[in-house]
Amino acid sequence: MPIISLQLDDDLLDRFNKIKNKRGYTSKSKAIRDSIIEFIENYEKFDDLEGYKIMAINLIYPIEAGLLSEMSEICDKYRSLIKTMMDWRIASKKIEIILTVGEVNTIKDFYNEIIRIKDITSSIHEIII
Repeated sequence: MPIISLQLDDDLLDRFNKIKNKRGYTSKSKAIRDSIIEFIENYEKFDDLEGYKIMAINLIYPIEAGLLSEMSEICDKYRSLIKTMMDWRIASKKIEIILTVGEVNTIKDFYNEIIRIKDITSSIHEIII
């Protein structure tokens, strides 16, 4: 197996170690491998979707004028997909849930535009009825 090196700041490493230990991992390598596998599977699952879908997009990002403006422009561009948006402001962060309905390729375009923005943490989930 190839060896890769990784640099983390102290806070991120501490958080990683706490979760690694809590989940019962005995090695950092095994925890990182499992995380990489989960990351790949989540994106592959998203890439393989087709057709008309209902999807929820979850976002967390800092409340900054430039970022809010950029998000507003993207949401306006895809407003035909957006059925509802809910948001909460907690401290200096905005937590947002966007419910979308439409062709999955258009939803993917919308989501991909969002995740290209620095400082946004996101996830997307298919809603099955």
